[in-house]
Amino acid sequence: MYLIVTYDISNDKKRNRLAKDLLQFGIRTQKSFFECEVNKKELTIIKQIINRVAEGDDLVTIYHTNEENIERIGDVKYIEVDDMVF
Repeated sequence: MYLIVTYDISNDKKRNRLAKDLLQFGIRTQKSFFECEVNKKELTIIKQIINRVAEGDDLVTIYHTNEENIERIGDVKYIEVDDMVF
């Protein structure tokens, strides 16, 4: 299964710990954004890692998607609002 994991964790130590742990499962495409291709067992491990690290106001979101439906258009540093397609 193909996952996108994104997070907003204020504590530097915990944020760095989560990033380091997620590198075992996927690639870091932005500072708080990972793309992972995992099986069910690995997903369970990711959830355990998140539960161990995140607390309080921390926000971690896992998106499950089908890799066949994802098309990476490219990496852009800045997009004008008028250039975005809705």
